[in-house]
Amino acid sequence: MAPSRRRGLRSPDGVPRPCGTRCRARDEGSSVVEAVLVVPVVMLLLLVAVQFALWMHASQVVQLAASEGDRSARSVGGGPTAGMATARQVVTGPGSDVQAPSVSTAVLPGDAQLLRVSGTAVSVLPGLTFAVSASAIGPIQQFRSSE
Repeated sequence: MAPSRRRGLRSPDGVPRPCGTRCRARDEGSSVVEAVLVVPVVMLLLLVAVQFALWMHASQVVQLAASEGDRSARSVGGGPTAGMATARQVVTGPGSDVQAPSVSTAVLPGDAQLLRVSGTAVSVLPGLTFAVSASAIGPIQQFRSSE
């Protein structure tokens, strides 16, 4: 059997190779195509994970602001203005990451205090906004004499 004269099919000693230079030529550029398809999907998944973390953080900050504002508003000597000031201080404080915060309060029948805090989370996905809100309600603490 005479060795083949075609390049890439047989080695110099005449032993057939399983895949010569022709196979390598067909596979050239396949990793670039894979990267073009996979990298955007991975980046989108990463951005979604970061956005979820930012939304959860903003939600926790708003809940903390509502809780602290309600505690301050219901305490003896507090009131609605003290509760709103405390809630604003928490929601606009360092590391809060809540955009356009809004704080409102109302005194309900039966000596109850309602405090609402809302805003939007920081968005890393263009064109999307994620609203966060929390409210706290409880009885107003008052000192009443035994008369």
